[in-house]
Amino acid sequence: MKDKNKNIIIVVTCIATALICIVLTFWGNWKNDGVLTTDAFMAVLATFIGICATLIVGVQIVSFIELKEVRTRMKAVQEERRLLKEQQEQFSKEMSNIRVILGNALALSAVTARNKTIAFESYLSSIVVEDWSSGEGNILLYRYQKLSEIAKTVIPKDDTNLKKRAYNNLSFFNVPTNIEHYNEIMALHHQLLLDLSSNNQPTE
Repeated sequence: MKDKNKNIIIVVTCIATALICIVLTFWGNWKNDGVLTTDAFMAVLATFIGICATLIVGVQIVSFIELKEVRTRMKAVQEERRLLKEQQEQFSKEMSNIRVILGNALALSAVTARNKTIAFESYLSSIVVEDWSSGEGNILLYRYQKLSEIAKTVIPKDDTNLKKRAYNNLSFFNVPTNIEHYNEIMALHHQLLLDLSSNNQPTE
């Protein structure tokens, strides 16, 4: 911005100088009985050409500076977008890691739980909370198997609210199609939904 102002000042100074020269030329000839000599005419013509050249060069300089500023701003915007994308990717990775840690913690609590209902809910939560996009289906298959085993003893005895919560959690959980043991997991998934929906109307 300072360079732009500096160039504008230079252009204005050149124009003012040229105009002063023209005025002085005509004033000098007016003192000589108003006779305009060839030298004076050429001097005036050269002054006009200088003014035009100064204006053209000045406009080009200003345009170049403005274009340079636009490019600088575009680069700054692109850099901001790149940094934002990197931050989003980093955030997604951190969230995925947190979900994995939380899922493992819930699965561990299910293993150590003495109460079957707590173990059932812990296994269920470990399934729905974790990020399975990496395709490691052996762990998910194991948790589905354990959940199915515990469900055989928990579902007939427990209350309807547990069935509704479990049904809703599983029904909204999408198993990635690229995961290992997909068919086995989906078979257990649908069987659990059938068991949970028996004698129970799921909430909408």
